Amino acid sequence: MTPQRVAIWEVARKGGRHLTAEQIAEEVQERLPEVNLSTVYRTLQLLVSLDLVSETRLDTKHSYYEVAPEPVHHHFVCERCGAVGHFEDELVAPVTKELLSKQGFHAGSTRMTVFGLCKECARAEGKPNQTSQELG
Repeated sequence: MTPQRVAIWEVARKGGRHLTAEQIAEEVQERLPEVNLSTVYRTLQLLVSLDLVSETRLDTKHSYYEVAPEPVHHHFVCERCGAVGHFEDELVAPVTKELLSKQGFHAGSTRMTVFGLCKECARAEGKPNQTSQELG
């Protein structure tokens, strides 16, 4: 492990945040100004290949990185305010079972990001907080 890789790993794992490569580079460069963005990208790809870091698309422009979560979780993103939340893999399990039973597809890893409106933004837009099934 080079000092650059150690610094990149330390930034990625602190605080449990979702960070872009550019954000990681900025924080690393505060300690090691010589580290460039390509070094950050190469190191992140290495960490992803070792399953130490996961890469997620939380918008259409960037990949976000976080320490590989245990247990596996997925993301939901508010398209209005940008808030990011998590939901557990158990909610996705019925989909993978359905793929196996109806398509014969054996799912390996899954990554899901659901886009929509958070509770506060939905309320601000006058959307009800209940599903049609809950309403009756």
